[in-house]
Amino acid sequence: MKYEYPDRVPNGLNLTFAIVETAYEGEYTCMASYRENGRDFSLTRTMRVKVVGSPEKSTPPVIISPTKRIIYELKPGEQLFLHCEVTFTFLKDSPQEVWWAIDGRHSDDVTDFNETPISIGGTKIEKTLIAPRVTEKDLKRNFTCFAQNNRGIVHAQAVVRMKPPVLRYTVELACGLGATVLLVVLLTVIYHFYWLEMVLFYRAHFGTDETVLDGKEYDIYVSYARNTEEEDFVLLTLRGVLENEYGYKLCIFDRDSLPGGIVTDETLSFIQRSRRLLVILSPNYVLRGTQALLEFKAGLENMASKGTIKVILVQYKPIKKSKVKELRQAKAVLTVIKWKGEKSHYPAGRFWKELLVELPVKSRTKNLPGGQDLISLSPQSV
Repeated sequence: MKYEYPDRVPNGLNLTFAIVETAYEGEYTCMASYRENGRDFSLTRTMRVKVVGSPEKSTPPVIISPTKRIIYELKPGEQLFLHCEVTFTFLKDSPQEVWWAIDGRHSDDVTDFNETPISIGGTKIEKTLIAPRVTEKDLKRNFTCFAQNNRGIVHAQAVVRMKPPVLRYTVELACGLGATVLLVVLLTVIYHFYWLEMVLFYRAHFGTDETVLDGKEYDIYVSYARNTEEEDFVLLTLRGVLENEYGYKLCIFDRDSLPGGIVTDETLSFIQRSRRLLVILSPNYVLRGTQALLEFKAGLENMASKGTIKVILVQYKPIKKSKVKELRQAKAVLTVIKWKGEKSHYPAGRFWKELLVELPVKSRTKNLPGGQDLISLSPQSV
């Protein structure tokens, strides 16, 4: 009869293991049946089979920890924990000993003894050496873990050393570097949100009046589409704030030109006598053949050839697509300041600050309540 387990074969009253495997470890039950006085009886006996290592393959203990790769760094006064972990192969009737030695002397300061069975009858033993408060002298001692069985004795030294002190200049350097980084981040955030105010403040206190001895009569020549909504914006809003609040002298052709003159000649003359050309952009502005386009092209030519005037673009209303080549090129290289309706009416708002940055620095005196005078400089062009 073919037996189900070929490596474990019954042989009469014996069970023969042809090859021993760790999987065969467990409980085995022998069953016997007999008949006596007309009655059937059964007897059973259970035995536990434990698979252990071969004595021929047993070895001396193996120390897993401590090793040279594990370094214990402490300061004087700290508590020291040194772990010794050792594995033993199975060896019948052999002692399994683990102990710590300090400078070659057996130490009794050992707690947390732990013994754990491992495969093939082996054992893992852990012992921890504890020193409640180490001194500088203790950190220079030799801490060694020993392990022994009938196959031999082994040992491993724990690497214990004093933790190097943190150098004072390192801490100061780290603090200084951290403070510098924090300051840079803070200044970056402040500049991101308040760069207009910073530029205006600097130029109001340290800027040089560029109107002195430059031979110019007007601060700003305003170019806009006539007989449109933009004309009301120029005459009522723009002129009121720039002339009355900030003291700039504006040149508005329809207001400042003399009757009977030649429009082209007077336009070129006004532009040459102005420090800035302020262009109010709108769909009406780009219509061909208008005086506004003449002013714009004359200003660009003057800025490119002589550099005596700077062109400032203010978008009063969006222009979807312009057929004027010069305007497309100007919008690509010049800053466009956008008028946002009611949001831009406040004289101290962002629109006016952006515009002031582009205007010339000019000394002016403004009367304040209580009879005080404030002498300041209007912002210079960037």
